[in-house]
Amino acid sequence: MKLKIKLISFISLSLSLFILSSCKRPSFINLTSSNISQNPSGIYTLQTEVDLQDRKVLSESIQVTLVVGGENVPMVQDPLNPFLWSCDYKLPAGFDEATYYFEASYIKEKDNGAQSQRSLKSDLQVFRLENRYVGNLASYRGPVGVEIAVQGRGLTKYDSITIGEEKASTRYLSENELRFTVPSLPAGVDYQVQLIGGPHGALDIGNFRVDESVLSVVPNSLEIQSGDSATILFKIDYEAPSGGIPIDIKTNVPKSLVMPVALISEGDKTVNIPVRGGDPGEGKMIITASGYEPVEVPVKVF
Repeated sequence: MKLKIKLISFISLSLSLFILSSCKRPSFINLTSSNISQNPSGIYTLQTEVDLQDRKVLSESIQVTLVVGGENVPMVQDPLNPFLWSCDYKLPAGFDEATYYFEASYIKEKDNGAQSQRSLKSDLQVFRLENRYVGNLASYRGPVGVEIAVQGRGLTKYDSITIGEEKASTRYLSENELRFTVPSLPAGVDYQVQLIGGPHGALDIGNFRVDESVLSVVPNSLEIQSGDSATILFKIDYEAPSGGIPIDIKTNVPKSLVMPVALISEGDKTVNIPVRGGDPGEGKMIITASGYEPVEVPVKVF
C-alpha cells in the first residue's frame, strides 16, 4: 500500500514538473520581421524581448548581443521596457538576407552567495529583404471620383488598390507610383486602403476618409403638367468611378412622378433623366448618392 502511495506521488510530481516545464516561456522572443523593406542606407533594426528563466539573475549584469555573419553587435536595452533590446545592423552590399541569433550573458547568484557567469543563445533566425513596399498616399482624404496617388517601390501593372474592401479603379504609372479613383462610398467614414498583389498578399497603406461632395440638380424645382415630360440633369465634379454612381430618388408623391432609374455612368460627370407627370399633386424629391450631399427638389404636378 505504501509503495502504491509513493508511486502515485512520484507520478503526480513528474506530471507537475512536465506541465510547468511545457508552459515555460522562451527566454528570447524575436520581434524582428522575417521580411524587411529594403532601404537605401542598408541599415536595419533588429529587436528581441529577453526574459531569462534562470533563478537569481543579477538584472544589472545582463548583456545582449546580436551575432550575425561572424560579427558580434552589442544590443541596447530600452529605457522604458527593460525586457526589450535592439540594435542597428548594416547588411553588407550584395546581400539580401542574413542568418543570426541572439546571445545573452549574465551573472547568476548561487544559494551560498557565490556568483557564476552564464550565457544563453536563441535559435537561429533569418530575415530577408523585401524589394516591394508602399510608402504613403499623396492625400488621406477626398471626395468620390478623385484620383489619389500611391507611392512605393516594386509596384507592378498587376497591382490593384482596395478601399474599404471595395476594389478601386487602379492605374499603373511606374514601379514607384500607382493611382486609384475613390469609389462610390458613404462620406464621413475612414476606410482602410490596401495594395493587392505580390507574393506576400495585401499590404496596408493607411486610412482614407471620403469627404462629402456636391451633387448638382437642374432644375432646382420642378413644375410639370400631368401627362407632360421634363428632363432633370444630375451633375458631379469628378468623373464617375468604376461601376458608376447610382442615384437614389425618393418622393412623397409617388403617383405624381414617373421616372427611370438614375445612374451616372463610369467616366461621365452628368446624366439626363426624363420625368413624366402623373396624378396632380405637390411634394418633393429627395435625391441621394453615396458620398454626396442629399438634395431636395420641390415638385408640383397640376
